[in-house]
Amino acid sequence: MYIIYEKDNLGRTIFEIVFKNTGSVYAKDGVAYFLAHTLSTRGSKDKKEKFYSELEERAITLNVTANKEFITVSMNFLNEKSSYAIKKLIELLQNPNFTQDAFEKTKKEILSKKENLKNNNDYIAATNLFKTMFKNTPLALPVIGEEIEKITPEDIQKHFKNLGKLNAVFINGGKKLSIDEFIEVLPKGTNKKDKFFTPNESGEIKITKEVEQSYIHFGAPFNVEKDEYYLAKIATFILGAGGFGSRMMEEIRVKRGYAYSAYAVNEFKKTYKILKGHLQTKLENTEDAIKIVKELINDFVENGISAEELDSAKKFLIGSEPLRNETLSQRLLRKFNEYYLELGDGYYKKELEKIKNASLDEVNDFIKKHQEIKNLSFSIVTNE
Repeated sequence: MYIIYEKDNLGRTIFEIVFKNTGSVYAKDGVAYFLAHTLSTRGSKDKKEKFYSELEERAITLNVTANKEFITVSMNFLNEKSSYAIKKLIELLQNPNFTQDAFEKTKKEILSKKENLKNNNDYIAATNLFKTMFKNTPLALPVIGEEIEKITPEDIQKHFKNLGKLNAVFINGGKKLSIDEFIEVLPKGTNKKDKFFTPNESGEIKITKEVEQSYIHFGAPFNVEKDEYYLAKIATFILGAGGFGSRMMEEIRVKRGYAYSAYAVNEFKKTYKILKGHLQTKLENTEDAIKIVKELINDFVENGISAEELDSAKKFLIGSEPLRNETLSQRLLRKFNEYYLELGDGYYKKELEKIKNASLDEVNDFIKKHQEIKNLSFSIVTNE
């Protein structure tokens, strides 16, 4: 159990409970998402869906989400409604609506959403990227799950028992709230061992369907140590995360007009570390665009960056820092990441100073060291 708190005087409170190691990679296919959706939509066993109308009448929002690593319960409410909000959340966690009727409704809604996702080509390309990069691991499966029909009510109830005080992180912004009641009512839960997955060697998945343009997603392993994160932030900003002025936007959009946008970003999670990116282009430019991405990254690793690029990246990353830290939600998320990713208190302030003092040789040595980002995997949705 861990508590994150930040005072705020805007009259509203943010309250979240993150249950570590309960996400999709720690559960049977689709179960974490199914459980989160049930808690978000089916209410308590006594009130059922009326549970949410009682919250809405008091301007209280409650949402439960699942990602690959954890399940999060989020609430937002006026300070004067805090007692009622906490009472209702405890009601939900103590007595969730796990009836057969609730189970069937949830399953129907998820199957309907999966059907709709068949038309979301970016989602298909992103999902397939993980299928090729993390083949034969839980990361290859989408959070929503592949085989919903195989999920049973017993699967949901069993996984629900993992949401306990042992693996709970309490996040509180605004009015300071007591968590004593949660300590009393939450089960012990489980403290599962962290999982980490290394990407496979480069691969490709191509899906052919009736589309008017190609959707290209790509990724590569990026084995960055925590003390190198600031260097990775600088490097990838120049490569593709910096929008206009980044290498990818310049080569793919500005010079050739192949795509409206082209990005590459770092994704450093507890379960994996990768460089990933995406772009959309005309059907006839598909193969050339893929070739350019490969050449760009090869050149980037072999020849590094210029002093001018480093200076521009520093100015933006340092100058835009206040925008990444101005809202209560942003500050709470940063504090959570510092704890969850084991970065240490005040990491982001220290990172900014490291970015400011980074030398050209330091950044280029880092880039040249990480040859693994040339091992690209591609996921393409096209009409060819």
